[in-house]
Amino acid sequence: MRGSRPSVGVPTTRGTWVRISWHPPSRVFSREFSGLEASMAVLGVPKPSFIQAVHWMNDGLVCRAEEMTLIHEPTVSTGYILDKAPKLTEQWWENLSAALEYLARTDTDRVSLVQEDIDRSIREAFGISIDTTVSDWVIGHGDLHWANLTAPRLFLLDWDSWGMMPRGLDAAKLWESAFRVPDFAEEITERLDPSLTCRDGKLSLLWVCANRILGARRRGRATDQTEHAHRTGESLLAELS
Repeated sequence: MRGSRPSVGVPTTRGTWVRISWHPPSRVFSREFSGLEASMAVLGVPKPSFIQAVHWMNDGLVCRAEEMTLIHEPTVSTGYILDKAPKLTEQWWENLSAALEYLARTDTDRVSLVQEDIDRSIREAFGISIDTTVSDWVIGHGDLHWANLTAPRLFLLDWDSWGMMPRGLDAAKLWESAFRVPDFAEEITERLDPSLTCRDGKLSLLWVCANRILGARRRGRATDQTEHAHRTGESLLAELS
């Protein structure tokens, strides 16, 4: 279950997986509700396949049940943040790179992140205005972190947020969620270069850092993740200015 997008998943007697989510009507976003179905347009990427969905109202909430194929592989991590480096093979990394390349070539009208959100988040988090214009937009997963990736066989899970985004955003999220394991974070940068070393990749990193800072402000509580986001963000601002 997750705070902003509450859901619960269970296996079925049919050998499939069902995820049930619930939202107030004012918090129903078509992008998130249609992500799994729309992902059927994505070819060449290992992922669950959509089977069927149903909606109903309960206690003033819009409820949705999605049935999909069951993925038996364990996730790389059970949480968003890594505390130790996972053991991943060369083949796994090659498959991930290929999956992201296939995804980037998908024909879709879906949008994961827009320029205005990037501008606003960076400005509000760091109190400074720089040129944050993205020049290279691609199709990406949008919620790529280690709890949404499986190993030893690769699958990409949770397709609510996929769509158009700056090049490097998926890699930036993987990198940021490995901040407690610096050597592994460096390995991510090396393996997914140039996604993270081009200007748009650095803007993606800066946006991810900005979101961590703004999230901590809303909660009124800083963490080691927030401190890392501040340090990294200031360094990136110096490079991008």
